[in-house]
Amino acid sequence: MKNLHSAWLLTATVVLWLLAPLSAYAQKTTLPAEMLKTSADMWVAKRQLQMGAELGRRVIQGLEAAPADASTPLDENLIQSARNTYALIRSAKESMEARKIYMKYPDPAFDLAYKRVLDAWNLSRTPVDMEKDVYRPQYLATSLRDLKRALELVDQALIILP
Repeated sequence: MKNLHSAWLLTATVVLWLLAPLSAYAQKTTLPAEMLKTSADMWVAKRQLQMGAELGRRVIQGLEAAPADASTPLDENLIQSARNTYALIRSAKESMEARKIYMKYPDPAFDLAYKRVLDAWNLSRTPVDMEKDVYRPQYLATSLRDLKRALELVDQALIILP
């Protein structure tokens, strides 16, 4: 039984090691690679969440100030900041996944925080992935709604995490 557990842990570590660098380049980011590096250290995940929340709040301000008509394109810096927000939340999620591998015992508080980060990660994709020029008012309303909810979830996760 112990050999089976060790083999599973080794396999999971190798798979995580192989896949982590691939996902770090899924979106174009302007952040240094060190900020997006996956780590089993909870301090790293918390810092990634804090930076994502700070940047996300600036994106919300930019989206609220953006023109509702599609006659002028959205500021590329705003879209890039949304990509960076998504990348930071994704990196924190991956860091938490790495942490889970090394946990000896289940931690319900950690699982609750992870669930919130997972949901925030999915919601933070909206301003990045949604078509921006089809119908601007719908894009702005949906992006603002999802990004605000994502940041609420990130704030909740930060409160839960030690």
